[in-house]
Amino acid sequence: MAAGRRGRRSLALLPLLLGLATSCAEQASPATIPPAPTLPVVTATAGPPPRATPSERQIYIVREGDTLSGISARFGVSEEAILKENPLTDRDKLFVGQELVIPPPPP
Repeated sequence: MAAGRRGRRSLALLPLLLGLATSCAEQASPATIPPAPTLPVVTATAGPPPRATPSERQIYIVREGDTLSGISARFGVSEEAILKENPLTDRDKLFVGQELVIPPPPP
């Protein structure tokens, strides 16, 4: 008989437990996560080649594939002006890593 009473008590508490569970479920709000900020994507773009400031000399380090005519065109000075500033024995022989003084371009 004791088992019968426990069963009835359990059944009597069932509506109360169901009501409590439903009430808790209605009051609980789902956790909201704020959206992640979106950031613009910035990519580097190639800028213009270096130019001498009108009144300043620059040092240029020769890179692979450089020619005297290419360097003179890049800086807006004549090949002769570069040759005058640098002790080159042969205008056709530049070496990677060689430092060249680049005079300011003519006004």
